[in-house]
Amino acid sequence: MTTIGFYHPHCAQGGGGERVLWKIIESLVTSSLTDGSILDPSNPKSLKNIVIYTCDNMDKDKIFEDVATKFGINVKRSSKESVNSGLNFVQISTVVVPGGESLIDPCSYPRLTMLRQMLGGSNFLSQALKISGSEGHSFPDIFFDTTGCAWTHGVIKGGIFRCFMRMKTAKVFTYTHYPTISTDMLNMVYERRFSYNNSEEISASKIKNAVKLLYYIFFALLYSFYGRLADVVVANSSWTAGHIERIWRPRGGVNVLWPPCNAKGFGEISMNKEGRENLILSIGQFRPEKDHALQIKSFARLLKMKPKPPRDTRLILLGGCRGEEDEKRVEDLRRLCKELKCEKSVEFVLNQPFSVLKDYLARSSIGIHSMWNEHFGIGVVEMLAAGLVTIAHDSGGPRADIIGPGHPGEAGSILETGFLASTEEEYASKMHYVMTGMGDDEIASLRKAAMLSSMKFDDAEFDGRFLELFLKHTKEFNCSRSGTVESGRGRGRKEAKAETVVGNGGGGKSSSRTSSRSRSRSKAKKS
Repeated sequence: MTTIGFYHPHCAQGGGGERVLWKIIESLVTSSLTDGSILDPSNPKSLKNIVIYTCDNMDKDKIFEDVATKFGINVKRSSKESVNSGLNFVQISTVVVPGGESLIDPCSYPRLTMLRQMLGGSNFLSQALKISGSEGHSFPDIFFDTTGCAWTHGVIKGGIFRCFMRMKTAKVFTYTHYPTISTDMLNMVYERRFSYNNSEEISASKIKNAVKLLYYIFFALLYSFYGRLADVVVANSSWTAGHIERIWRPRGGVNVLWPPCNAKGFGEISMNKEGRENLILSIGQFRPEKDHALQIKSFARLLKMKPKPPRDTRLILLGGCRGEEDEKRVEDLRRLCKELKCEKSVEFVLNQPFSVLKDYLARSSIGIHSMWNEHFGIGVVEMLAAGLVTIAHDSGGPRADIIGPGHPGEAGSILETGFLASTEEEYASKMHYVMTGMGDDEIASLRKAAMLSSMKFDDAEFDGRFLELFLKHTKEFNCSRSGTVESGRGRGRKEAKAETVVGNGGGGKSSSRTSSRSRSRSKAKKS
């Protein structure tokens, strides 16, 4: 019997990372095969236990209910159906680390935040494994880090003690949403550029800036060492894969697996221009990197352009506030609206349920996204799928994977699916063009191409690609028809080399398979 452990301290939250976690678990729980694989019930080493290491001290059934409400993923029902149908039943458990929040919360570490958070994450998992053992759970055979916390790989691989004692280690899968440190961050400090994570006090001082650069280099080396301990490295976009490839240089390459989005569900929203209002919709938490200020400044500029946009044009900023800092940020944005004299045309929609998001997606005409180097951009996919004419930042995932490639049309043509911008002027001019320069047929054509393109990010595509990747790298858990477990030893290094697993642009199940190392580098150059 096989146990899979998941490191995801905030498994009960409602972000994109949590959706990836629960879609992976749903795929494992609901897929029962008859091919002798780890998901074959007749295999003596089939998957039987899933353990989630978390600090969310909630009843397990309550977590399952919240997951069903937030994401439409019913893991509890899936487990029961597996039992009732005689398929492989997987027991799902949570192991809670008391006080674990303080170990991984960046607010606990005002100085040397990344380094101390690294140590905190390692401590968190060590405590979780100890508690897990005391509760009767075995050490995981397969370990999933679904947060991109590379330090956990060292805990699982066991370091010095586990190696000397010849104790059991697990096969490590890691799914990285955003690199903890990237070459862009190193370049920003090297060039002494001011940013939300490089204060003016430091960037203005040569000595302080030099010290920070040395700290970043040291941290990047640690990040690379721990990252390379993973057996299977997965990234959520070509942009993330490029940065992970450059810093970690993993032996098996980097697999690209786009995060799941209910694209078909959003696609059910009407394509017709009728019923849509002159609303410009922004989706995203009120975090500093989302750069809502750029959206407001661009919108204020739009209102002054000629010919003037419709009088009822409004900017809708829809998102969640995580705490006092985010709430203060919203107040700062409200003040900015007053300074720019556009407060009557800007609406803040805070901490609303999913139904409100769908309502605004159905009513809005334009979608706007302004985060520099967004690792993927699930909100961008949602806007495309819902038929909004979308303007996203000309960087990161939106450029590399979502809007940038366009959608393949007939005879090899590439259909435009949206627009890219990076400055206040560019955002304003493109919003103005959509509202005053595009005809109805042109808008309808773009919406159709965007919706078709978004289908490659649908839940069903994610399920198929994930299982393909998972089964490929768990062959050592397979059994032959005689019931003996196959050995995973002796396979050559070439077979171990990972492949890039992505959709085929048309939403089909076939995959584009190339060497992920060369693929990542080519993508990185573009981004």
